[in-house]
Amino acid sequence: MSIVDDKDSVSLAQQLAASNDVDGLLKLIGEMAAKMTSLIERCDKSEEDVRVKDIYIKTLRRLLFGRRSEKLTDEELTQLSLAFDADVSAENKAPILPVPQEPNLNSEEELDAKDEGTKKKKKKIKRPNHKGRGKLSEELERIVKEVLVPATERKCQCCGSEMESIGFLDHETVEHIPEKIVVNVERREKVACKSCRKDIATAPRESTPLDVRVGASVLATLLDGKGEDALPIYRQADRFARLGWDVPYQTLLRYWAYAADLLLAIADATMSKVLDDFVVALDDTSLDALIEGKAKGKIKGHLWCVTNTGPLTAFRFTETWSHTEIAPWIDAATGFIQVDDYKGYSAIYTFPDGRVGPLVERHRRLGCMMHVRRKFYEAFVLKDKRASEPVDLIKRIYEVEAKAKELLLTSEQRLELRRRDSVPLLKRMYDLLEGYKGEVGKTSKFARAVRYALAQKEFIERCFTDGRFEIDNGKTERQIRRPAIGRKNYLFTGSIAGGQRIAAVYTLILSCRNLGIDTREYLIDVIKKRQAGWPVSRLSELIPDNWAAARIRPASETP
Repeated sequence: MSIVDDKDSVSLAQQLAASNDVDGLLKLIGEMAAKMTSLIERCDKSEEDVRVKDIYIKTLRRLLFGRRSEKLTDEELTQLSLAFDADVSAENKAPILPVPQEPNLNSEEELDAKDEGTKKKKKKIKRPNHKGRGKLSEELERIVKEVLVPATERKCQCCGSEMESIGFLDHETVEHIPEKIVVNVERREKVACKSCRKDIATAPRESTPLDVRVGASVLATLLDGKGEDALPIYRQADRFARLGWDVPYQTLLRYWAYAADLLLAIADATMSKVLDDFVVALDDTSLDALIEGKAKGKIKGHLWCVTNTGPLTAFRFTETWSHTEIAPWIDAATGFIQVDDYKGYSAIYTFPDGRVGPLVERHRRLGCMMHVRRKFYEAFVLKDKRASEPVDLIKRIYEVEAKAKELLLTSEQRLELRRRDSVPLLKRMYDLLEGYKGEVGKTSKFARAVRYALAQKEFIERCFTDGRFEIDNGKTERQIRRPAIGRKNYLFTGSIAGGQRIAAVYTLILSCRNLGIDTREYLIDVIKKRQAGWPVSRLSELIPDNWAAARIRPASETP
């Protein structure tokens, strides 16, 4: 008889005990234990399902109303300390954990606090007093209209003498003068012999003949509009129409492609310069490309962002997520490579020189502390008390990084600070996680966070061995936000070639942004130079940082 089917298990146990049936009792205990284990597993799974749904709800509410940062406030840290100090095992109560703040739908609501049994209202937080209008930038063009004192008021009312000007009072009003479309007409003279009527001469062209009917300023507007302002070409066509230029959408697409093709070689040169650095970081985001004959008429391409320790940023488009497509860049990189846990980085690859091994070799791979933090934070918002301490330790590590940046420390000084303050925190975190290994299950968010952190341990620890290393890939993730915003507007690229073009445009525009260069001025200049036949041997001069340096270089030093 199975205990699973017997409703009177207690009576059965008593009967077995009375008859001294040891084997029967052992079998009964085994069946009860198996049943209990099954019930516990079902309960755990149900709780995990509820937690997963809860995190989806909280994440959506936080995206809609709350802050997205994974950083913790001082108030949340205080709650963390209480959670660590409380003996929750004795009372079987949920720990006091900080959670993302829900939206405050009533700005007039006041919080109550208990103080020695008496409720007291907290004072409202006062907003800082308005400091007045900010001063308008001196770089803005001023259109000055002088208003003179009337002649009838220029005599002194006391003595009758003629008064002299002692200055002006300025009252500034900001106005917006819309852009306009103009047509540059190069009107070349023609002359003819009126005597014999056999000879005609025409003035030579002063400007370079172009392959398109628009100038560099229009081409730069198309590139800057899509790359910088995330404006699809059809919306730019609407904008031109409002300014009086009714140009077909397909025509603008051809202009866009023509202009982007002029930049491809410069973007390639920029990519080469980015890869030639002590540290290179990679990250990617998806970008669909329309392809005839494919399922749904498109492929899921990927836009890769590559950064280094300098201000330059490079982008590349790939048709797939295969590691073989990014292998040439990895092989060309001369230093350390900072990446996330994408499996392609660990894939075995045969390099051109015959080497066989992981695509990103372990001895030069750096991890990303931001990804570790994110995974523990996901468990943290589910009120998993075990995630509290790792989240707190990671926060304290980032406080050390913020201190180093605030003090403008050199790489040597930052390394010393990390060894003194960050490394002990990192060791404490990994000692804690080692204790959880094998005891956290497989499906929970916390279990996944623990496995991820332990798998990345070697690469994370290496970030703290050199002051030139960053502890995360945050710079690359921030650079990739611009394409992610643009993708929400234009949704896809029209072809694989279109993906390569948008990658080149993002390469130069974001590099200009990082350098503080006027993007439009840069694009107009390099487009004109490329149209005029700029030598391939001098393409490096058009890389944004070299271009900016040449603008401030004395004319005598210009090659």
